[in-house]
Amino acid sequence: MEIYVLASGSKGNMTYLKVGHIKLFVDAGISYKRIREKMEAYDQDLYDVKSILITHEHSDHVTGLRLLLKNKIIEDVYLTSGTYEALSDEVKILIKNVHIIKSEDTFDVLGLKVSTFMVSHDANQPVGYVIEDGSKKVCFVNDTGYVDQVYYDLLSNADCYLLEANHHPTKLMQSPRPFLLKKRILGERGHLSNDDAAWLINRFVNNKDSKWIVTHISEDCNSVLDIEESIVKAFDDPTKVEVFYATKDGLPVIKI
Repeated sequence: MEIYVLASGSKGNMTYLKVGHIKLFVDAGISYKRIREKMEAYDQDLYDVKSILITHEHSDHVTGLRLLLKNKIIEDVYLTSGTYEALSDEVKILIKNVHIIKSEDTFDVLGLKVSTFMVSHDANQPVGYVIEDGSKKVCFVNDTGYVDQVYYDLLSNADCYLLEANHHPTKLMQSPRPFLLKKRILGERGHLSNDDAAWLINRFVNNKDSKWIVTHISEDCNSVLDIEESIVKAFDDPTKVEVFYATKDGLPVIKI
């Protein structure tokens, strides 16, 4: 598997997954212009990608979807009924093949096994994804206030995690952001803190070398040092996970 993070953060989220001849996107939260530029920078052909998985309808996850559809690049769109209903009519009418999925569902996409799980976020039926090709497993766990323990087995022992460590709570509370926004982020339908994320990764990875792509990092209420401090506190063995930090500018290709 090859994982290309085109962008991550409050200004846009998008990932390109390549497994041999299989190619798909997870979310499209950046402009069509940036999508083209990032794919060219990766030396990847945008027109080879015909399928996309959508986690939820917030603009930082679907901004580029309309033009991907209008330019006849994406044909198959996988999303929950709630996410579909929350899209604009202009976007919905452009979808050639809509695949309505359910949380806690398992289905096939281009030969890949995709499992969904519920996340806790202030969106309309948001989901996370676990994608497997028979030998490798990657988990997308973004935009959630917590992860229900019923999904721990599903998420355990993956080869790679794209899991958010959004904020340092103290920095968030001391920031000039409006109180209601702070309350939203800290709430159970908001975002994972550094400590939350590090605890989860330590719980999920058991005697297996894994990669953690830290996603959705707040630019003003977090830092790499803050995240590393949480890792040191939470991990029983910090060497068991290789950590990468995704930014608004993306990340070089990660191979698993």
